[in-house]
Amino acid sequence: MAKKSEFPAPWTLTGTGVMIFFPAHKKNVLESPFIGAENKQSFRGGMGAVMLVHYENANCGPYDELLYIPGFFEHNNKTYLRITKIYVSSQASVEWGRRNWAIPKELADFDWRQGKKEWHIDVRQPKTGNSIYSVSLSPRFFSFPITTSLLPWNLLQKQEPQYSEGEDFYLETKLDGRGSARICFIDRVEGSKDFPDYHEMSHGPRIAVAIDPFKMTFPVAGKVR
Repeated sequence: MAKKSEFPAPWTLTGTGVMIFFPAHKKNVLESPFIGAENKQSFRGGMGAVMLVHYENANCGPYDELLYIPGFFEHNNKTYLRITKIYVSSQASVEWGRRNWAIPKELADFDWRQGKKEWHIDVRQPKTGNSIYSVSLSPRFFSFPITTSLLPWNLLQKQEPQYSEGEDFYLETKLDGRGSARICFIDRVEGSKDFPDYHEMSHGPRIAVAIDPFKMTFPVAGKVR
């Protein structure tokens, strides 16, 4: 049987992950190289996030992910979230993430070590082995249910020219997911020039949440002019 090479939306994914939320430091975000000129004009601040995800099951096969959401953006008088930097461990995820949802994925190597009491995640450049991001976390306390209905904002990404057939548009994605979450402590974090330092991009307290397990659906995205 030939190996499948096309992975159109929708996708259903399961796995584990960590979300680190923080109030966005608007001035530092706008001065960052991780947000383009067009995004700077529409950036409105609010809550930012770094997410690390271990997809055990996905339409394109298992993969890991590291992403940065600076905060909220405005388009046509509506507020959206936007991913401006993201790495994944699978070339299929890179290609079809860009095609399906205009998510600007790049390839990286991941070392994901997850125990009952500690998680250690290292992300490196595939060609040089240079560190992109490294974090150690300790999930604590009781578990509680979490769902995307608590965060009812859609993702809006500008489609790249190679996938837009000469058109100028965004893709809007309404995520649907749920899982079991625990508050966790950030024991150690090391950034690099290749990924935003959330200490610089935030002000005020940072909240880390480990989700194990979760199930999420990435639907067919809608075009927005």
